[in-house]
Amino acid sequence: MLLFGILSILLAVTSAEECYSEMYSACQANSKTSVLDESVKDKCNATYGSIDGLLVDLQGYANVNIDSSFEFLLLSSYFGNYENQREGFKKLYRKYSDQMWEDAINLIKFITKRGGTMDFHKFSQFKTPIAEARIIELNEIESLAKALDIQKQIANEALRIHSRAQLHTKHDASVAHYVEERFLESQAERIRDLAGYITDLKHLLAEHDPTLCLFLFDEYLQKSL
Repeated sequence: MLLFGILSILLAVTSAEECYSEMYSACQANSKTSVLDESVKDKCNATYGSIDGLLVDLQGYANVNIDSSFEFLLLSSYFGNYENQREGFKKLYRKYSDQMWEDAINLIKFITKRGGTMDFHKFSQFKTPIAEARIIELNEIESLAKALDIQKQIANEALRIHSRAQLHTKHDASVAHYVEERFLESQAERIRDLAGYITDLKHLLAEHDPTLCLFLFDEYLQKSL
């Protein structure tokens, strides 16, 4: 049993010194260019844990946040034009656009901190790039429903990545903690807010003059955000 423990420690130390081994071999070769070999670069980086197995998911999630940020920006512009003049809805969707843009930038920084690189062509399966057809000419309550669906999809994807990072054989507590701290709580708040907006507006539209209700609800959004 003791021998097994010693062997495990030696194997762990050996695997943890890959950069040193490669650099030592390069130096022993007595070549100035050997230090720059690709094998040395591959070992001497910031990559550790299970980041390689999670990198595609993280890249796709960053791109989804960027894509959704532009989608909310389009909604904000639509409700802020001279025809609609819904400053409250404009402000709400601009807020979501800015938040998701910041989330994407923060996630890209985390990817590079863990030794990865960003690939802007990776996308999660549930969401397609914004270059494809988007519906932005929605009425007020339809736009809230669309926004809720987007936020739920993004939250579910964060939960999936968080779950993958906690798999027994590929546990990466750093990624799991980052996703939980950065995304899950704020997404829960957005979903709750949007669900409340939809419920309140549905009740108002069912009982009162729709034009007046939309005006007052928009005023409420403008002042509360």
